[in-house]
Amino acid sequence: MTLGYLHNELLKRLRVYVAPRDVERTLMALRSSDHIWEIVERSQVPMRVLCTLLELLNEHGLVDVFNGSIKLTELGERLCEENDIAPFTSALCKSCDGRTVDINALGSSVIEEFKRISSERPEAIQEYDQGFVTDETTLARVTFMLHRGDLHGKEIAVIGDDDLVSIACALTGKPKRVVALDIDERLISFIGSVRERYGLSNLSVVRHDLREPLPDWMVGAFDVFFTDPTESFIGFKVFVERGLQCLKGAGCSGYFGLTHVESSLNKWRNIQRFLLESGAVITDIVDMFNHYVNWGYIERMRSWCWLPVKVHPKGTWYKSSLYRIEWLEPIELPKVRYDGNIFEDEEAATT
Repeated sequence: MTLGYLHNELLKRLRVYVAPRDVERTLMALRSSDHIWEIVERSQVPMRVLCTLLELLNEHGLVDVFNGSIKLTELGERLCEENDIAPFTSALCKSCDGRTVDINALGSSVIEEFKRISSERPEAIQEYDQGFVTDETTLARVTFMLHRGDLHGKEIAVIGDDDLVSIACALTGKPKRVVALDIDERLISFIGSVRERYGLSNLSVVRHDLREPLPDWMVGAFDVFFTDPTESFIGFKVFVERGLQCLKGAGCSGYFGLTHVESSLNKWRNIQRFLLESGAVITDIVDMFNHYVNWGYIERMRSWCWLPVKVHPKGTWYKSSLYRIEWLEPIELPKVRYDGNIFEDEEAATT
């Protein structure tokens, strides 16, 4: 048994991209944990690929599945030793969880107020592919924007906001204007009520289906956009394209998240190509920046049936990298309507 054989078998069984190192990354994760959701997180291999690989390893006696866990067998351990594959080791900074920023820069009053507000938020629903991040993640996003000069005096568009980034930005009092766009009436009502209750005059909220072109008044009106797009390629393109259309021009910036769970390195490359062709440059990528709260519809995810072990997560497993881009050479992007389901592709796992 060789790593090359396993990679070739995956290529035969799947219609999605399989990176040459996906087998190695999976074995590293298996050497460090027997809990399926920790293996998903640590491997950074798309779930469609990972689950097929685990099935393949089980067929060849390299892993055992029992009592809700999945573990390397003696044969599997030997394969790792022969290929000098060490267990996964995290070297992230414990103070900031590897995010590179300290949320205390926002001040204790903003942190405490935001946590109080977020405790009342609507639950995530599958219809809109929702899944919100931890409070610390949202606050770290705003801290990162502060650090990069994208908060003070800026006009900010938040494209889809179940993470309540618009509220956290507005609470700091630093942006000139924050506009949240979302399709979910529950979120529209909640953000609007927070605006009134806290007197956040710099915050407004608009209901909008992103499959439709942006309202004319939003085009070219903002300095910064923030979005957490769905991860089908077309869905990603819709969210980020709308974000770019919001920007005033050269020097403006945008933020979004991107996972390994639902996006292969090939999709990352296609996304980066789209960004470059749109006149943008990637200035920052902070791996595993965004930590998501476990949502209530996990057994209804399309990837639930792929899993070799049907157990619920015991901690945070769904994480994404934070991207920051700047628009260097603005080009006119098409103001078109996108029909149909924009949430799914072959790699989608949580829809």
